[in-house]
Amino acid sequence: MTPREQQVAELVADGLSNKDIAAQLMIAQRTAEAHIGHILTKLDFTTRVQLAAWFIEQRESRDR
Repeated sequence: MTPREQQVAELVADGLSNKDIAAQLMIAQRTAEAHIGHILTKLDFTTRVQLAAWFIEQRESRDR
């Protein structure tokens, strides 16, 4: 996952909408949507919920 995709994944895990992610990262909403699509494909997920749960699990493992 690219550094930008990691940023987007974190914001998804934080519960932000595509519009809010775009605003926070100063990118187009469509670009945020594309990043999320790429992340879901790379991780073989189909929903943002799966992505959020995975990211939170990764963050907790890293913090141990």
